[in-house]
Amino acid sequence: MNDLSWIQPTLGLVASGALQTAIIALASLVASVLVGVVLGVLLCLPKGGLNDTFRWILTIYLQLFRGLPVLVTLFMVFFVSPSLGLQLPSGEAAIVGLSLWGSANVMEVVRGAVRSIPTAQFEAASALGFPWRSVMRLVILPQATARMLPPVVNLAVDLIQATTLASLIGVIEVLQRSRQAVEYSQLSEGDGHAAPIFAGVLLFFFLVCYPLTHLAGRVERRARVGKPSATRTRPRPRETTPARG
Repeated sequence: MNDLSWIQPTLGLVASGALQTAIIALASLVASVLVGVVLGVLLCLPKGGLNDTFRWILTIYLQLFRGLPVLVTLFMVFFVSPSLGLQLPSGEAAIVGLSLWGSANVMEVVRGAVRSIPTAQFEAASALGFPWRSVMRLVILPQATARMLPPVVNLAVDLIQATTLASLIGVIEVLQRSRQAVEYSQLSEGDGHAAPIFAGVLLFFFLVCYPLTHLAGRVERRARVGKPSATRTRPRPRETTPARG
C-alpha cells in the first residue's frame, strides 16, 4: 500500500503523547532529586541530631517506596487519594507516584554515597572545629556528589521508561497515543501500520535513554579513574647478607 497520508496525522498524535511523556518524566525527576537529596541528607544526621521518631518515619518511607513496584505505587496514589480528599488528575497522580518511588531511590543513593566516604574525614574535620553542616557542605557532599551522579542518571532512565505505566491510570502518553493511532488507522484504512508506528516509539525511547546511559557510564569511569587507590605498595625490606664467621 503506497498511500502515505496516514503519516502526518499519526506523527501529530504521537508527538502530543511524547510531549506528555517528557513533562511527566521531567517533573518526576526534578521532584525525586530534590526530595530524595534533602531526605537522604537528613537520614545521614548523626545520632542525637535527628529525632528518633522522624528517623523512623524516614526509614519507613525509604523501605516502603523502594520495595513497592512502580505500578502499585501509581495505583495507590490514583485510586486511594480520592478517599483522602485529594482529587488528582491522572497526569498529576503519575507525577506523584513516580516521584515517591524515585525520591526513595535517590535517598538510598545519597545515604550510600555519604557512607562510602571514610569516617576519618568526618573525624578530622570535626577535630578542626568544623560543625556538622560545614563538614557535610565542604568535605563530604562534594566527594559524595561524584559518586551519586551515575546511579542518579540511571534512575532518570528508569523514570523515563516507567512513564509508560502511567497509561494504566489514564494518562495519554506516547505509548497510549501510539495505540490510538494504530486503532484509528485500522478502522479508517484497514491497516493499522503497527510496525512503523511502534518502531517510531522504540526509536523515541532509544534516542532519549541511550545518551543518558552512555553519560552514566562515562561519569562512572571518570569517577573510578579519579578515585585514589586503596592499596599502597609497601617498600620491600632490604636483604642483608649474614656475616661470615
